[in-house]
Amino acid sequence: MWRCINRLDFGKKYCHNSPTVEESILQRAVMRAIMETAQQNLGVLQTLKVHIGMGLQSEQTEDNSMELQIRIAEIDAEFKAMLAKISTDTVDAFDEEKAKRLMDEKARLQQQLGNIRDGQLKREQTQSRLDDIYTILDGLKNRPMGYDEQIVRQLLECITVDSKEQITVIFVGGLKVVQPLID
Repeated sequence: MWRCINRLDFGKKYCHNSPTVEESILQRAVMRAIMETAQQNLGVLQTLKVHIGMGLQSEQTEDNSMELQIRIAEIDAEFKAMLAKISTDTVDAFDEEKAKRLMDEKARLQQQLGNIRDGQLKREQTQSRLDDIYTILDGLKNRPMGYDEQIVRQLLECITVDSKEQITVIFVGGLKVVQPLID
């Protein structure tokens, strides 16, 4: 049985009209909402997938990571050369200002390199998640399924029990579907 947590914790103080719903009825309604949405919106979903993919591609920043790595290697070589010139009698000839500039530039370049890698990883993860979601939706279009917690968690953001008669299912991305609760 499903019951509003506020009703369970506080009684009728906050949740005056909270229904009690049998879990299996709730699960069937959720799966009907997913199935109907998948069947009705395949064209929309494919268009959405294309647009999201284009958005991911437009987010790509210029990948100049190779140039950054080369410049970091040049800085390392230049710094090592500066250190190699130091001997016990020429310590005063060491250019601390130049060394600091080189190390600051190296740190900045390494930060840029990290940002490029982070952005690329984020895009890959988003694309992978989208591919998983659309694979599930494509599989649902002609095949009824029983309740599956993993599918529900991947596809839905929220389920609201509106009354004894209906729920509102909110998909990831904001699409809302009102679904009747049928025994």
